[in-house]
Amino acid sequence: FNKMLNPIELQLLPSCFGALSWSPDGELAVAAGEHIQILTPKTGGLKSNTPGKDAWDITRIRVNTFTNAEWAPIPPQNRDDFSLGAEQSTSTVIGLAWSPAGLARFRRSVLAVLGSNLILSLWEPIGPRAIWTRVAIVNHTLHPDPSAPSTLTGELLRKANIRSFHWCEPLKTPVPPEDSDQASEPESRWGVQLMSVTNDANEVVLLQIKRNANSTSSTRSYHTEKLTSYQLLGEKNTPKLCSGSILQKTLQLKSRILSISTGPWGPLHATKKNGVHSTSAIIAAVYGKQLYLLKTTITLRRSDNGTNTTAEYQVTAELADHSLADSSSKWAYCQIEGPIKWIHTNQSPKINLVVGTSTGFLTISMSRAAYQGTGKGKDRFEFWPTSTSSFPIEDGEPRNDWELIAVSAMATLTNEQNDSCVLHLGTSAALGAAIDLETPISVETESDNSLGLPQWSKVIKNVREQYDLDHDLQGYAMNRLWGLASYRGVAAVLVTRHPTNMIQYKVASDERAVVGFAFEGTEEAPDLESLFSPVSDLSERSEGSGRKKPVTFLLSRCDKDDEINTEDQRLIYAAACCSIVDESLASTRPQAQRALKRLAVKTGADLSEEISKCTNGASTISSKSPDQLSQAGGHLFEKCDICDAGIPWASVTEAQCESGHLFVRCGLTSLAIQEPGISKYCSTCQTEFLDEELIVRLRDEALSPVFMNVARAFDTCPSCNSKFKCSNLT
Repeated sequence: FNKMLNPIELQLLPSCFGALSWSPDGELAVAAGEHIQILTPKTGGLKSNTPGKDAWDITRIRVNTFTNAEWAPIPPQNRDDFSLGAEQSTSTVIGLAWSPAGLARFRRSVLAVLGSNLILSLWEPIGPRAIWTRVAIVNHTLHPDPSAPSTLTGELLRKANIRSFHWCEPLKTPVPPEDSDQASEPESRWGVQLMSVTNDANEVVLLQIKRNANSTSSTRSYHTEKLTSYQLLGEKNTPKLCSGSILQKTLQLKSRILSISTGPWGPLHATKKNGVHSTSAIIAAVYGKQLYLLKTTITLRRSDNGTNTTAEYQVTAELADHSLADSSSKWAYCQIEGPIKWIHTNQSPKINLVVGTSTGFLTISMSRAAYQGTGKGKDRFEFWPTSTSSFPIEDGEPRNDWELIAVSAMATLTNEQNDSCVLHLGTSAALGAAIDLETPISVETESDNSLGLPQWSKVIKNVREQYDLDHDLQGYAMNRLWGLASYRGVAAVLVTRHPTNMIQYKVASDERAVVGFAFEGTEEAPDLESLFSPVSDLSERSEGSGRKKPVTFLLSRCDKDDEINTEDQRLIYAAACCSIVDESLASTRPQAQRALKRLAVKTGADLSEEISKCTNGASTISSKSPDQLSQAGGHLFEKCDICDAGIPWASVTEAQCESGHLFVRCGLTSLAIQEPGISKYCSTCQTEFLDEELIVRLRDEALSPVFMNVARAFDTCPSCNSKFKCSNLT
């Protein structure tokens, strides 16, 4: 683990603050001008003595190339609508963030990249070689005709330009009762994916982003829908200027919403209508050095005609001023710039909002009733200046003469075990601080709200000292901080190193940045495997439980569905055979016996051997003769695609025909995988599964309902809860 967390030196120069993002799957993304770099941990077969940089796969992606269909040419605009970045920049990266888990293929995360051309695009790896590809342009949703976006001018162009964005927390739907035999829906596990964006018309727009698993093209599988928008007028942006003056009007015209963040969702309330739920959250936006608070209300309606190609839930949204906006006069004197961070835990009575200012950061603490706008809970805010006298430093470290330094990065480290949340802040001069905002704050004393020194400050200090020694700078060296990110109690920090007593000149080949890591938890640091291993519910994991749930799910389909097509019948028969062959599935044999009896009645097949063995111990099922394969119900039985010989049931992991041809059985359906190129693999245990999306594209037809339902219900490895991947070679 210590080797894994050694600092990594990258050949790049960060192009923006907030240039570092860590995905829920452990992948790091770094903004580097016209490129981004993706760092993927090498967890499989990693040796303990592997150096820090060699422990990661590093992928460099150029993100500033677009087709005319993706980004229509922009003619020169007038003074009011002109944007230098959109019209003339080289489209460098000015923002990036991973989505919550569950949106991308195999329930992974997509990467949102915002360029200086004000185009927001989504990226994910495609194919067995995991080639990073642009899969969506979010700006098209803001176009008057999203299906065929063309050249825009004037106000329409400003509405289509995206200035800032933020991934909302996943909005999870209700979970079925524990005593229900129905598998939970994907929306209850991964949530509905929403994003808030702002445009050059100073509108706050709420979007829903969905992925269509049945799309015939992997690069056109995402759909973005505009839910609602709200325009900020900006009357309070210039409180210190003379009202109605030319200067005030000019500043109001040129002001833009440069930062936005959506807070946590409140409890999901059921309405009087069946299948309709609603919740709310606050959207914080920085517009013209002022903070705006909006309330968004989301309504979820379960679709009556939900299919595999449409969302199970229909989402509607509303945006309006929040009642806490009346208290904005308390912080109107602060020159707010961003970034913005919401601090909360599941059990905390208060929700805290932290925003960066030109000289520090502002903290607004509010009760949950006040947050949801359902009560008159007191809101309280405090302001801490980020001067060198207020930020802690290590003993023996000199203090510089800089008095007020803006906050350039924030990250939260949440410990779900003890339900705590710690905010980490960093300034552009690489000063760091940590504060537990869940601890009650006392205005009278400063002991409870003192800033602590994070562990990553010591890491970047060592990086700076090594740079000082390598270049013989005699202590005249400093770090510049570009980003903070966190993952399971580990903080990552992105810095560059510079001399302080001379002008620094370097060419592109000399550009370097360092990613440092530090474990910020109080308990013992985890090892490498446990850090990046999937989070599994150990209470539900036992021997054979990985197959038991899919088998039970498939067998229950025979009891619920009166009309089952031939493909579904094959799946149910395979599940019953799996129950007979595997001793760990003995508890499912009564259900398998009932399913086999129903299949025998529906298909006319002779299943007497299988039915009789349901009352015995684990045993094999002999292969069927050519006559049995050609008679009624012969479609239930497996035969070799190479020689047409029958395939017996002797194992739940392998299938071998009478002629000796050997195949692997799907880890979910237990069917023999006899075609190449239709498989997906567990990223941890390497178990092979049938890939429903590849089969749809290969056959150019929809799969059976039972197959799609079981694939949706078990979208991670049933054995180890890891996510899938395209190839067992990556």
